[in-house]
Amino acid sequence: MSQLKAIKKPKSDKAPKVKKLFIAGVGAVGGTLLKQVSKIKSLHPIRVLGVCNRKHALWFERSQQNYTLNNLRRGPAKDWDEIIDKLKSYETGTAVFVDTSGSREVSDLYTRLLQNGIHVVTASKLANTQSQALYDELHYISQAGNTRFLYETNVGAGLPIIQTIEDLLQTGDSIHELTGVLSGTMTFLFSELEKGRPFSETVIKARALGYAEPDPRDDLSGEDVARKFLILARKCGLRLERDQFDVESLIPAFLKDVDSSTFLERLGEANEMWAKRISDAAENNETLRYTGSLKNGKIKIGVEAVDKDSSLGQLSGTNNLLLIKSDRYSDQPLIIQGPGAGKEVTAAGVLADLLKI
Repeated sequence: MSQLKAIKKPKSDKAPKVKKLFIAGVGAVGGTLLKQVSKIKSLHPIRVLGVCNRKHALWFERSQQNYTLNNLRRGPAKDWDEIIDKLKSYETGTAVFVDTSGSREVSDLYTRLLQNGIHVVTASKLANTQSQALYDELHYISQAGNTRFLYETNVGAGLPIIQTIEDLLQTGDSIHELTGVLSGTMTFLFSELEKGRPFSETVIKARALGYAEPDPRDDLSGEDVARKFLILARKCGLRLERDQFDVESLIPAFLKDVDSSTFLERLGEANEMWAKRISDAAENNETLRYTGSLKNGKIKIGVEAVDKDSSLGQLSGTNNLLLIKSDRYSDQPLIIQGPGAGKEVTAAGVLADLLKI
């Protein structure tokens, strides 16, 4: 079967402005993004000015064809004032700051960047999940200055969830309910438990595969899902703070405050409890999923027994699934489903945001 070929755009007399990128954080997602940009920069007017990690910065020459990180460790010390001044020196609207770091230090720069006419594209949920007042300020600055602040990958990695909700609202639809699974880690965990795998073994496996954080409590707490639903609620126009809704944690109470190594060593003590919960659900032809919902202005996050044959019950791997009920999608909800984790799809989601600017 022959491959589909991209349709060439007609040439314009006016050359598009080259977007100059600076990427903060070049780990799994940031490093993958660099490779993806290298592949498509002949098709799009994009140039990577430089990158940084926690300690060092690296600036690329204009003539560089491929972006490598070999010299990053030998680069100069990272200096935010220098980085922002350099981005400010370019024509307004052409500089883009990309955050794939997950660092609070970096997210605290967004306001300053946007005020200086620098677009921001981020994979980090930190800025959008602070206080409602800070959220309002950040988005106001972006809109008032006609500077883009894009964060599609905050929810569902590369899945078009935020864009879809934005499109529905901008075309006059009203959203009534958002329900689903928005954690690839949790999908993996419960689909493995359903197969009879012990809870402790599954958590350790998820950690080894990179689906869970080095300290799995960061995932098992449910806070990642809570942040995603808070972002969606605010996107829908609701004014909510994190402390206004409860989240069910999967961390056993007796392991909440121990060190990381003790946590992993004693995790097996929770196996029997989870085996029973899975068994009890199976007796009713149900299985367990870690779900979230936004309905009647309220967020609910926790473990839910769902029909095994339902769309949620059939989820496997690291898939996410979100059902959207609105005026237009009332009898049959709009469903967005696909991988909700992974460096390739997350980097591609960031790149898609870049290309919107």
